[in-house]
Amino acid sequence: MKFLLLFVGALAISILAVGGFVYWKYAQLFPEPSNEVVQLTPEKRAALERLRAENKFQPHHFPPLGYTGAETPEDRMKATDAVNGVIDAVLAQPNGPVQAREVSRHIGKALSRVSWLATEDRDRTGGYLIEVWYILGFKGATGQFVSGTAYSRADGYSEPLPPGWTTAKQPRPIGP
Repeated sequence: MKFLLLFVGALAISILAVGGFVYWKYAQLFPEPSNEVVQLTPEKRAALERLRAENKFQPHHFPPLGYTGAETPEDRMKATDAVNGVIDAVLAQPNGPVQAREVSRHIGKALSRVSWLATEDRDRTGGYLIEVWYILGFKGATGQFVSGTAYSRADGYSEPLPPGWTTAKQPRPIGP
């Protein structure tokens, strides 16, 4: 009996140690969020308001990948609410300084809200959130995404270009 308890205890400790190591390695994939401060201007506010008003999660063929649209109307609503929540949090601030870490925190909450959606819908949500990041003018990492080779990054920027953007200063047409 003592041997069984000792074995179960050692097994539990081993599982926790391996789980902790795997989590630690996974967390290292995410870059540290930027410490940048940018200015919220009337022009940036207008671009964010256009993005907020846009009918989101519709099918498109923006590079690098197309998108077939939200899996269900409920998923579209949930994802749209997550994106608009980040935009609303930014727009609630007065014109002037905006902290990257604060925007990153809102992006993290939005991503949590869509974590159970289909992969394509989560990815498209991320695309919209990176658009917010680029519209604001941040160049560093959000700290919320793992960058890979599949998505191109503009020179001097840490996040991939949002879907449909050709350069960091050339957004896709945004509108309702």
